[in-house]
Amino acid sequence: MKKNHLRIMVALVLLLSVSLLTACGSPAAQEEAEEQKLAAAVEADVLPEIEENVPEAPAEGYAELTLEALLGEDYVEYLTETITMQMGNRMDKTPDVRYFPIEEQRPLSDYVTIDEQTKFEVDENGNPVIFFPAGTVTDAGHGEQSFIIPKLYQ
Repeated sequence: MKKNHLRIMVALVLLLSVSLLTACGSPAAQEEAEEQKLAAAVEADVLPEIEENVPEAPAEGYAELTLEALLGEDYVEYLTETITMQMGNRMDKTPDVRYFPIEEQRPLSDYVTIDEQTKFEVDENGNPVIFFPAGTVTDAGHGEQSFIIPKLYQ
């Protein structure tokens, strides 16, 4: 009787642990899947329709969409920290991709300039997607690199 009770308790603990791990891993898995989908589209040179809500040129009376408008006046610092973190995470998950700033332990600003001229688009969730040309932050063979940046105030 005690053995059955112990087995049931162990089974319940394992079931609860698996449920918690699945729930905790879900948003990260979605973000990773989104990044992989975007990276595959960039490599295939077929970007998904992420510019739907962004006009080519601002209409009269409307301000041009900028990174500062999307992310705030400290956008350079926020982008630098977020992109550097994403590079480290990608290297952990995909060891064959080496990002220069992480591997050489140097600031991202040694490789790219983040300013009002930085190439970006807005995805379907309203998040900026930053693009760096092939060869600037990793080997050119890995193509143009893109980073989905969560908006600070959603």
